[in-house]
Amino acid sequence: MQVFVGLFFSLALRQYFCAFFGITTVVFFICTSPAALADVTTSGTRIVYPEAKRDVSFTILNIASDQPAIVQMWIDAGDPNADPEGIDVPFRVSPPIGRVAASGRQTVRLTYTGEPLNPDQESLYWFNVLEIPSAFKGPSDADRVTFTRRSRIKLFFRPKGLKGDLQQAFKQMQCGVKNTEGDSFLECYNSSKFHLSFGAFSLGNASEKEQADEGGGMLKPLERARFSLKNYDKLPRPLSTVLFQFINDYGGVTPVEYGLNAP
Repeated sequence: MQVFVGLFFSLALRQYFCAFFGITTVVFFICTSPAALADVTTSGTRIVYPEAKRDVSFTILNIASDQPAIVQMWIDAGDPNADPEGIDVPFRVSPPIGRVAASGRQTVRLTYTGEPLNPDQESLYWFNVLEIPSAFKGPSDADRVTFTRRSRIKLFFRPKGLKGDLQQAFKQMQCGVKNTEGDSFLECYNSSKFHLSFGAFSLGNASEKEQADEGGGMLKPLERARFSLKNYDKLPRPLSTVLFQFINDYGGVTPVEYGLNAP
């Protein structure tokens, strides 16, 4: 999940917000303190949309017990700074704007609109949730709104003709350690048609390994990528195996170990 503080406030949401509270002026404030952490969360860390499905539903939750939340939801194609009102993606979000009661939940439905996408591999989009706090405190706050945060989670569109599955794809990756001009990195090749996300990887041998990455990553279908290694000189020798903590369709961890070779 990616988090952005104080980003979009679209015309549609502004009109909804003003109508809901009966105000005509909205002043923007950016919150960066710990108190600005959002109360609205998604029920998972990723969404998988099989093409054969008519729609896909999931839940957003308001963990605040003392106030409701107004949220705007949209999908982008990879640009986190794109204006939600100008984005053209083959999905509809219903509802695009909603009010989630305190300690409540909102069911959200995504519908694929049928525009042609790559039939041979997964396509990646991002689902966005922007929360606007709905409680005002005192007369000085009468015309004021404070942003909390916007969250983005991955949306994988999985074409119906795609062969294999994600678990098989995890086992197909090839990796090797490379050294170039004093820099050490793990180079990996994803030979599958799936996106491979991981939370961490460890390097070493059959008896001992140490975490060697800086915090996870992802390989797109048929992508070759390099990942910097931390504390390379202190990793257990010989370097013969790598252990990945892959993230599956449900947000859980699937560990997979490989022998190091030239990818």
